[in-house]
Amino acid sequence: MILIDPGHGGKDPGAVAFGVKEKDWTLEVSLYQYKRLKALGVPVLLTRDKDVTLIPAERTALVRNSGAVYCISNHFNAGGGTGCEAIYSIFSNDCLARKIGEALEASGMPLRRVFNRKGSGGKDYYYMHRETGHVKTVIIEYGFLDSEHDFNKLDTIEERRRYAEAVVKVMCEWVGVPYREAAVQKGEEPETSGLYKVQVGAFRERTHAERFAAELKKKGIEGFIVRE
Repeated sequence: MILIDPGHGGKDPGAVAFGVKEKDWTLEVSLYQYKRLKALGVPVLLTRDKDVTLIPAERTALVRNSGAVYCISNHFNAGGGTGCEAIYSIFSNDCLARKIGEALEASGMPLRRVFNRKGSGGKDYYYMHRETGHVKTVIIEYGFLDSEHDFNKLDTIEERRRYAEAVVKVMCEWVGVPYREAAVQKGEEPETSGLYKVQVGAFRERTHAERFAAELKKKGIEGFIVRE
């Protein structure tokens, strides 16, 4: 069982930069990974599937009581720096975290470091390691939101899904489930950051088209006339 944790949420936006809130991207990435792992036959759960607030005690209780063996806690960094990070418990080894970090680097995001951090009393510094019991948790920082370099590697849904997919592949290999690349369903177009246009009328007479465009404008809807 793998538990995916979208960091932050609700009243806690996480990092904020370039008009993006960390909580939104962590949820987007996590939902994608959840759907992909489920489709591949991997038992998987989420700590949240919508924009809700989880205080640390609630979040860690969900992890401890999930029955999961592994937890992936998704985050985006801030505070100066560039590159992705993978953080593991001081009571674990770096094998899984390193595989994740290297997979993200191979997908285009430079690897800043794979590390752990000791807190006071010989315990883990991060509560997602310290308070989650026996669940093997890796905290992933996909890049720095406040770094223009990193943001430009994260600012489209295709790029974020590429990094999310890299983690899906690592986890499949780690738990011994055959991995298959994501396929675009028949009749489904991949999402893009381009524009989608909606036609709301077609007329044989230009005067009719102009009259309709004027009515739309009165309602606050911009339109333009194209002759075909």
